[in-house]
Amino acid sequence: MNSRRVDGTKFGKAILFGLGKRLGRSTSRLSTETLAALGPYASLPAAELQAALEQVETTLVNPGLLKDPLPPDRRSFLQRGSLQIQTRSGTMSLLRAGTAAARYPMPRAQDVVSLLATEPCTFLSLPLSVGKVPSGLRNPRIDPLQLTVQENAALAAMRKSFRNWQRELPSLPDLALKIGKVMDDPETTNEDIARLIQLDPALTARLVSVVNSAAFGGLSKITSVQQAAARLGRKKVRSLVYSCLLKSIFKVQSPVLKRRMEALWQHSASVAALSFVLGRVTPGIDPEQALLAGLIHDIGAVAVIDGIREFPLLAEREQVLDLVIADLRIEAGIQTLTRWGLLDELQDVVEHAEDWLRMGSAIPDNADVVILAQLHAMIGSPNRAQLPRIDEVPAFCKLAQGELTPSHSLRILEEAAADVREVHSLISSD
Repeated sequence: MNSRRVDGTKFGKAILFGLGKRLGRSTSRLSTETLAALGPYASLPAAELQAALEQVETTLVNPGLLKDPLPPDRRSFLQRGSLQIQTRSGTMSLLRAGTAAARYPMPRAQDVVSLLATEPCTFLSLPLSVGKVPSGLRNPRIDPLQLTVQENAALAAMRKSFRNWQRELPSLPDLALKIGKVMDDPETTNEDIARLIQLDPALTARLVSVVNSAAFGGLSKITSVQQAAARLGRKKVRSLVYSCLLKSIFKVQSPVLKRRMEALWQHSASVAALSFVLGRVTPGIDPEQALLAGLIHDIGAVAVIDGIREFPLLAEREQVLDLVIADLRIEAGIQTLTRWGLLDELQDVVEHAEDWLRMGSAIPDNADVVILAQLHAMIGSPNRAQLPRIDEVPAFCKLAQGELTPSHSLRILEEAAADVREVHSLISSD
């Protein structure tokens, strides 16, 4: 186990730089119990914990801005002190050692804009190869060997069409695409954005209604899109515009698949509403972005259900349909986000929405919100017994600053039940 001090000289990849006087500390008190308290190593056998202890590196930093990125080949944890973290998603969070969130790794270097030690801090890190981080408990699939020869052939053909990017993917409504491009252009003003939104009177009315709703904290009434953009900012407005327009893509002509698509919309809308409410109580989470994340977390399933039109054999058995969706939903979702220009923002959500034991990082993100929202949405459903308890998933420990308990979590949602219904209604209107 190596202890390292921070000054003006690089000691290796694990070193972080603070400002001011050099700090030092003995690391002899680190134990296997220290490692077992960290999320990725909680289930390691005693012998592996002991071996891991020999690979621990500790780094001490002074208060101030950390100048070097976190080592990409190691998982780093905040052991002592407090750290202000600004992520590329625009959030600013304070992480304190000893909290539930600090049991999880620091965010990846590519996800971080800045790290500021607000007091002397100690980090410990281990190689990525130490410990096997669970990939998650996903919804069970049927054994592909239970497929008939014809079903296997149809699935192989459909899989190939997706992997060769030959499938038609869900399209954002034209107005959403135009608004997205305008909002991403730094030269445009709120007035430019408002004029574009006002081309659709129904969208304008819904957006104003959303911003004035109790769920969105509309304390002073607004009467125009310009005021909405000024109050919320363009990124939040974009999330709301997309959320208001997305229902139109949850459509399919096939009578056989229509019921499945309608059920998918209801699930997505419920998860979106719950994600918004959970996002409101979690510092660092943008509730409007969480709303959009909840709405598109299963966008790949939309593409798969729509694509099955050309392979009707795969829709004749419910279990086979489940298998096809489970097999292709992530790949189809990534392709859809790429087409929409939202991959950087929402890739983790699509990839990990059902990765129940996803560790993520110490800083909660939209994937954590959606995971927890899904588990809440499935309370009382037949599949709920096959899933982990809400308080067993890492996301639960990180949301609301790690202060959630099962009863507190449910109480938050019970108290916000009217808001959940209102948000569901707002995004479900045609």
